[in-house]
Amino acid sequence: MIVVPAGSLDTPVDVRPNAHICLSSRANWDDGLDEVTRLDGLPG
Repeated sequence: MIVVPAGSLDTPVDVRPNAHICLSSRANWDDGLDEVTRLDGLPG
């Protein structure tokens, strides 16, 4: 998992997510990443 403060993103980032975490509370516009792992809550 990578945690990046959103305010620090001032250049393009070539990193794709490799998991969806807390999927049961995701925004309805969060689509297009069907190939990554999906979890209903935090792992563990």
